[in-house]
Amino acid sequence: MDEGGERSGSRLLLMGSSAYKADELPAVVRERLDEAMALGMTIIVGEARGACRRFQDYLESKGYTDVIVGHAKSIRYNAGDWRAVRYGDDLKERERGMIEDCDSAIIVWVNNSGQIAKNLELLKRLNKPTFVYELSTKDGSESFGMIDPGRVYSRPYRPVRARARGDSGMLSGVLDAFLASGDDELRVEGENPGLTGYYLNKLIIERGLGEGLEVAVESGSCYLRRVAQ
Repeated sequence: MDEGGERSGSRLLLMGSSAYKADELPAVVRERLDEAMALGMTIIVGEARGACRRFQDYLESKGYTDVIVGHAKSIRYNAGDWRAVRYGDDLKERERGMIEDCDSAIIVWVNNSGQIAKNLELLKRLNKPTFVYELSTKDGSESFGMIDPGRVYSRPYRPVRARARGDSGMLSGVLDAFLASGDDELRVEGENPGLTGYYLNKLIIERGLGEGLEVAVESGSCYLRRVAQ
């Protein structure tokens, strides 16, 4: 949370999937942002790859200054040299803190990303007006509108099962699917979580993905995660 002063004004959160690869935001999202800027809203935005950086680029191109960049341990992107606020030590703390600090939100949701789905559930529970833009990169379909109180956004959790050692093809497929999904965490079950984690981490290093991904073995399970810096 912000330690620099009292909260004032209406705050709009901008958040989205790292899997958003377009060079600019969708027109309907830009229109919403233009309305927010015309109203003089304080805008809270993330700094991860994908949608958050396109949000930042658009705000910077408009010369908007009432912006807070939310981050975790360190900040990776600040297009307008705006005020930065540390909302937590990891991805979950950061995103929950940003959601709790806003009054409304605009969310770009790609390929049913699991972390964004969880964020939508929290926004729904907290009764915060949220405009959701959904995109599937598989077939190019898109839809948008206000969050639906009756919809379940977060899908059931299904861990991926992999062998402990020797099956690089299976682990490679797990890694490829995770990267394409836009999710921020995946539990990978194997015969031996420690060995599964070892070989998965080895594969990450071989591919040069060590700065963006990490492997952790906790409570008898192996987790593949995106790094929140």
